[in-house]
Amino acid sequence: MKKKIRIILIVISLILISFYISTVIVYDSIFDYRCTSNTYIMSSVDDYSNLDRTRYEFNTRHNKKLVGYLYSNIVVEEKALVVFAHGLGGGGQSGYMEIFNHLTSKGYYVFAYDATANDESEGKSVGGLPQGVIDLDYAINFTKTLEEVKDLPLMLMGFSWGAYSVSNVLNYQDDVKAVVAIAGWNESLNLIEYNSSKYIGSFSKFLLPFVSIHEFIKYGKYSSSKAMNGFDKTNAKIMIVHSEDDSTVPIEYGYYTYYEKYSNDDRFVFKHYSNKGHGDILYNKESIRYYNTVKNTFEKYLEKNNPSESEIIEYINKNVDKKKIAYRLDYSLFNEI
Repeated sequence: MKKKIRIILIVISLILISFYISTVIVYDSIFDYRCTSNTYIMSSVDDYSNLDRTRYEFNTRHNKKLVGYLYSNIVVEEKALVVFAHGLGGGGQSGYMEIFNHLTSKGYYVFAYDATANDESEGKSVGGLPQGVIDLDYAINFTKTLEEVKDLPLMLMGFSWGAYSVSNVLNYQDDVKAVVAIAGWNESLNLIEYNSSKYIGSFSKFLLPFVSIHEFIKYGKYSSSKAMNGFDKTNAKIMIVHSEDDSTVPIEYGYYTYYEKYSNDDRFVFKHYSNKGHGDILYNKESIRYYNTVKNTFEKYLEKNNPSESEIIEYINKNVDKKKIAYRLDYSLFNEI
């Protein structure tokens, strides 16, 4: 009898170990890539007459070097600092340049950085979702060493992965005055479960403990943080923005979870859309149509012609209205922000 029990335990242990190893292999393969922005059809700092920036390098966990820029407006006096955290796959600068221009024109410094394995920052792979919280935590600490901004009120803004990060970093930063989280979610496992369930259904729930173990080994305390725990630890004003039809980050993993608990809390402002999707939530409808047309046409041009860089620049100059690219924010939303 004891021998049979021992055999059963060994078999169970081997099965669990195989599940863990499989989970680690799949998890690491999902995040095993670098993100390089296609800047040709994005706005640049040169598209905004009063926008200025200074480049910095700083270290994140395990001494990986990250690159960040401190943005300012040359004719406006700054009253506070906003640290901006970008989404997954887009890099930290070009895709958000209009946001930086808008915020600086309203009197805010903006510090925006490329997270690990994004654009100018070091790293062979993104690694996993908690890496975003780590990089933001280190970025905030770095800004506290900068003479221009170290004594100014600290505020955070993030989109998607960045929204998850600015919410979760409140577990580690206790002097934040305000947070804007656009299309974010509560904890890392939310997105892991959602995306894995597309392929393996409810079995994804069985694998989550293995994901938790792996993330803890990789990221320590950052792996188990939750946005709502951070909200409870801070006195910061919080603005949550999300769209009902977001298929990249389902609204129930962030907005609805938060609304249920904090809708009567004066610190919170909730902005709900019904049909703005995920990435389009930042922009006005007319500019979305124009940008999508330009992007699709540009991608077909690249595929058909395999052009040189000079030919690409010539194509952009002839076929793209950079002003429409540079000014496409939904200003009704950003004025509320």
